[in-house]
Amino acid sequence: MFKIFKKSVWPPNFQKPPWGDKKSIFDHIAAHIEPGQTQGLSEEGYSLPDESETDPNSISFAPGAMDGVFGHHGSTKSDDEIVRSLDSALVSACQNASEHNIQTLYKLILDSSALGVIDPLIERIIEEQILDADRLREIVYWFTTKAPDREPVKFSMALLGLLQGSDNSDVFLTLGRHDEFTLFSAVALSNSDVYGEDALWKLAIAAEGWGRISTVERLAGTSSAEIKDWLLRDGFKNSVMYEYLACTCARAGDLHLALKREEDDPELFNSAVELIDTLVSGEGGPAEGLPDYENGCAAVQMLLSKGDSKFSSASHFWFLWKLKERVAEHLSGERVLKQDWTDEDSEAIAEKIEALLSKSEWKDVLLDALQNGDRQSFWDASRSCEKLGIDPWQYFLDRTKADEDYWWDLMRTSDASRIDEVLALAAQKIPLDEIATGPGNDLGLGIEYAAHSALDFILQDLGNFPGRGWGFVKAGLRSPVIRNRNMAVRALSEWGQDNWPEEANEHIKKAISDEPEADVQKRLENALAGRELD
Repeated sequence: MFKIFKKSVWPPNFQKPPWGDKKSIFDHIAAHIEPGQTQGLSEEGYSLPDESETDPNSISFAPGAMDGVFGHHGSTKSDDEIVRSLDSALVSACQNASEHNIQTLYKLILDSSALGVIDPLIERIIEEQILDADRLREIVYWFTTKAPDREPVKFSMALLGLLQGSDNSDVFLTLGRHDEFTLFSAVALSNSDVYGEDALWKLAIAAEGWGRISTVERLAGTSSAEIKDWLLRDGFKNSVMYEYLACTCARAGDLHLALKREEDDPELFNSAVELIDTLVSGEGGPAEGLPDYENGCAAVQMLLSKGDSKFSSASHFWFLWKLKERVAEHLSGERVLKQDWTDEDSEAIAEKIEALLSKSEWKDVLLDALQNGDRQSFWDASRSCEKLGIDPWQYFLDRTKADEDYWWDLMRTSDASRIDEVLALAAQKIPLDEIATGPGNDLGLGIEYAAHSALDFILQDLGNFPGRGWGFVKAGLRSPVIRNRNMAVRALSEWGQDNWPEEANEHIKKAISDEPEADVQKRLENALAGRELD
């Protein structure tokens, strides 16, 4: 009896990939990097080839957010069986790149989470030392540059970065433009001596969201003066939360030493204000705050010593006021800062802040920002108004008339005549007919629900003004967004039935019969019967 052995196949059949003729993610991203564009992609580039149609009733993640959130706040422990299966499939594919083995490998990767399996898999590969490095490189380079699905691309990027002997920095920097892949580009660049710190810095500059966060964290040990300077001026800025990187950049960039320099540097000064402000605001949040920064007191001292004239904007006033309150909490023992904060230095800082806030020109600065400032200046000024006895309501109204939305702020009043002005403006600005399309189970997330969100801000305080704004309540009852309907019912309940318009009963009965959500239906029934909603 003779045994028939199948001939081992190598290289893989690149003409018959397991994904068919689908467009690769790499080619998609490369096609959306505009000439001269140093950061991110053109708008169409963020939608990847493997994305399914968005479900309005599900919570979707921003690019890179799932990996970023779980990397910072969750566990990435993998299933040992999956790791063993992937390892076995890699061995089989490297020994014999038959279509069956390649397809098996690709499907296994496709069904796994790269973040959850890649670290233990790499450990296993290094420990076993049985894979042919050249063959592995050929497979993972193919998957990295030609696969149309994100998990195989991420998985292959991580392995490609592990392999020595070739420079794939252009591949990693291209894919890293999209936040979904920046973390894996950063890992790949960090794992190899081929690339060096400059490649990682270039990636950090090009990234925006979670990708910026994961890359900057890997630059935290830099000794480069140029990179340190960039970390202080721009590195902490990202589209997720500045808090994730503020302490990392202040620490890595030696903020207290940078501020010690004598030269006039307005850009560094303003970045330092923003950094320390973020450390104060972010305390107790998802990342490190001012109490975690070892040189926080020294940095604050140096910043305040730059001179009274340097503090001149609405954002500076708001920063100083928040810092004043935080230092007062420290001195009272309510929330101690520790680190380098001595009592003597803290008291001196409190006195300096008080002197800076006592300048007579601050009121004019805030009024100018309210009237003429950009969105950020206006926001900072509006939050500071109560400190100087300024009523910002009319400015919120004027800005909203000019197509900026400040509905929440406008509804923060007990003046019924002001509410009438708000409702008249809202009737012009919020398309109630487009909202009242009938009840559904939409969560109302995303920019396409901007009008529904504006209606939320009107409805949430309308219960304080019985009988006013029935048109908004009526639209809310017919909104596909669950939140709108709940707020509309709440407003009616707070009004009390004596203040309902004549048509309200019929509208509520119709809403009850049409309501798809049992809990909302129950609230409607309770409102109609004059009972407590919950």
